[in-house]
Parts: sequence; C-alpha cells; structure tokens
Amino acid sequence: MRLRADALAGLIAGAGQDAAAILASGGRKEALPSFEIPAKMRLRVHVTQRTYSSPNVLAMLPGSDAQLKDQYVVIAAHLDGYGYGTPVAGDNLYNGTLDDAAYVALLIQFAEDLKQAHKTLKRSVLFCAFTGEEKGLLGSTYFVSHPTVEAAKLVADINLDQLRPLFPLNLLTALAIDDTTLGDTARAVGGSMGIALRADREPERGLLRRADHYPFLRIGVPAIGFIFGYDPGTDAERRYREWYNVRYHRPQDDLTQPVDFDAAAKFDQFFYKLTEAVADAPERPAFKARSSFAPRASAGKNE
Repeated sequence: MRLRADALAGLIAGAGQDAAAILASGGRKEALPSFEIPAKMRLRVHVTQRTYSSPNVLAMLPGSDAQLKDQYVVIAAHLDGYGYGTPVAGDNLYNGTLDDAAYVALLIQFAEDLKQAHKTLKRSVLFCAFTGEEKGLLGSTYFVSHPTVEAAKLVADINLDQLRPLFPLNLLTALAIDDTTLGDTARAVGGSMGIALRADREPERGLLRRADHYPFLRIGVPAIGFIFGYDPGTDAERRYREWYNVRYHRPQDDLTQPVDFDAAAKFDQFFYKLTEAVADAPERPAFKARSSFAPRASAGKNE
C-alpha cells in the first residue's frame, strides 16, 4: 500500500506516535517502530487481469569444432526494465542504462566483433537477451524449462547483470565462483589482466538468487555472474552505495550518470576473453563436489 506522507499523521492519530519523526527515520533508513493503529479501514478492491507477451530474444553462433559444436555456452543479459513510472526529480522514464541495457548492447557488440573478425569459437554460443528478469527471472526460468537445445548440451552460462562500472576495475566479485570450474577459468583470465576475483562478501543481499544465472544453476548448468568489487571504506564503496541509493531502479539510471568508461572497456575485454576461453577449452565446465548446486548421482538427474 502506498500512502502520501502528508496523510500519515491522520492515519495514525491516537496511536501516540510522531508521524514527522517516523518519516524522518524512514528517510535515514533507520529501524521503524511497530504499533497498532486505532482506526478501521474499509476497502473495495477491483482486480483487473491482462495478458502480456514479452519474448526472449535468442541468437546462435555455430561452433567450429566437430566434436564440440554440439555444446553450447550461454551468454546472457536481460532486456526488460521499468519503463514509465512514478516520477523521481521530475523524470518518469526508468531508462535502465546499467540495469541492463548496456549489457544487452555488449552482447550485440560481441556478436558484431566476432563477425567482423571472421572469428569462430569451438563450441557454439547462445546469445540470450532474457525478458522478465525484473519480474522474478521469468524469461530465464522459462528458457531453462523450454530450452531451444537439449539442456544436457548447455555447458555454461555467463550472465551480464548487476555490473556497475563506476570506478577503476581492479577487483570483481564473482557469484558462484567456488561452485564450478568456471570460477577457476575466470580467476585465470582476470589474473592475466590485473583483475582479482573473489567470492561475494555480502551474501545476505541475495544477489546470487536475484539474476538470470540462478535458474541455470538450479538445473545443474555451471553459471557465473559478476559485480564490480570494492573494499570497505574506499571511494569505490562510496560510489557503489551512492548508485544504489539514487539510481537503482530509478529514472536516474540514464546516460547522464557518471561512468568509468575505461573500467567498462576493461570488463568488456574480460568478458570477451572469458567467453572465448570457455568456448575453446578441451573440457566443459564442471561443478565442484562441495557445491550445493552440484547434481547428485543418487538423484539420477540434475537437482
């Protein structure tokens, strides 16, 4: 339920609470009190249902190796955003520049660069622009339930989301980095570029479960996603937190925001090299035994 700030005092009248103090505490993201409201409300609700169509957009680059071309590396980003909505600072267009239009563009650029260079990879590559990520990973969940190739032939998913190139790239947080050998490959590629990779140090935020790599992990396909990393108390952390406070899922995630384009380009190179390394490796990525996502032999199928 949404309530205008100037209506709060009337709603909680008689509860012994200070509406202005509650609003101020909420603005500072402090803990708010729990209390009974001595009032009754009668609501009449009208429910309207509509059916929408929002397809995934997929493309495939065939592999060049006779033995490996029937294996597929998925590289993915999500194409949906929030469109028009509640105005913030007079702007009601939720552009979604870094979440996630920039990385749909990166998929397109990678395809164009491969074509221009007349370059093929040993394994086939599925370029996936998933829909419905912001509504609960709907597009990627549908894809893993209705894959366009046999699910057993999906060898990896490299997901492009949650990336905020706001400061120099020397560190990447990699989601599920210790679950599969994709993490080892990513560490090797990053090391060659002066980029350190480490596991998520804020698992309570649930970032592993909030992006399109998660449905792949759930069906037993090795997957990985990345976040520009920072150390506590640094300027990089300040910029990262500021982005979430003022731009995340707001109109201000637009082309006017401060972006470190050198860092963005460095990540793009990392992504290119990682995709090529996975696609050309003799062995397909595998789960590590300690991973909670690893398929259990006793189950007889992927868990």
